[in-house]
Amino acid sequence: MIKIEILKMSFVLIGTIIGAGFASGKEIYLFFLAHGKYGIIGLIISINLIALAILKTFYLANKYKVNTYGAFTKILTKNNKVVNKILTNLINIFLLLSYIVMCAGFGAFFKQSFGWPSYYGATIIAILSCLIFFKDIDGIVKLNFYLIPILILSICFLGIKSSGEVNLNFNYFLGRGWIVDSIIYASYNSIILIPIILNLKRIKFKKAILITLVVTIILATMSYSIFKTLMLNPIEASSKEIPIISIGSKMGKSYGHIYSFVILIAIFTTAVSSGYSFLRGVSENERQYTALAIIISIVSIVASNVGFTALLSYLYPVLGYLGLLQIFFILIT
Repeated sequence: MIKIEILKMSFVLIGTIIGAGFASGKEIYLFFLAHGKYGIIGLIISINLIALAILKTFYLANKYKVNTYGAFTKILTKNNKVVNKILTNLINIFLLLSYIVMCAGFGAFFKQSFGWPSYYGATIIAILSCLIFFKDIDGIVKLNFYLIPILILSICFLGIKSSGEVNLNFNYFLGRGWIVDSIIYASYNSIILIPIILNLKRIKFKKAILITLVVTIILATMSYSIFKTLMLNPIEASSKEIPIISIGSKMGKSYGHIYSFVILIAIFTTAVSSGYSFLRGVSENERQYTALAIIISIVSIVASNVGFTALLSYLYPVLGYLGLLQIFFILIT
């Protein structure tokens, strides 16, 4: 029987990975489905790389008894000040941009569903996130523990309900190639995961193995469910900013409402994790933490007008390339 502690920590990591891009279906489309049959292989590679990064981070954190990202990067870089600074700044920038992308995803949801301007939705999530930012990591753990099971069950149910003729004989676009995309996807997800792992209380490595196993199984199941759903609905996958809602609505009005709620949960949990990790990483005191929380919320509202798909398509791949530096150091340490 898996202990509640294991599930809580597993749900925090799942909630961090499954943000606007994943739950909306857009990430799975851009990085995997667009490569046709090779996308499935790429998905398997990505999930295994993410699992390896999670397990290695738990191992290093436990071995060297670190619980901050600054201390962690010193271990990775063997206290090389220049590389350490580059790595730390890279992660903080990505965490901030991830928070902005989540807010843009929230805005895109309300724009697609109700025709509201993007900044309406971005304002709502910015205010809600700020309320959680002023709590400690336990607040994020509790948030994920109650919301993530709903998200997992809903997405898996969507995969079960999806039916039709399977067709993998296509290759829509993307010159990067399926291998590169699978590595990039794992890279930028690891960037956001590692600070959260370090903020969790230190656990024994045996429990870390269980957490990694639970996260891997859940992530693989959900990824395949979305992949299958998009594969059977290629028009919505390629043309909609949030294809899962459109596909759910085709099944029935109630399904559309359910998946709308699921998308909002996914966006909110990742936005909170990203924003919290960024603020803890750069703030020197509580006063600065409060000021930065307000500033990044305002910036995210303004940036939401750029568009969710545009941010996802161009920003994440670039950061994925940069994040390879962190993956490299984790694997060799």
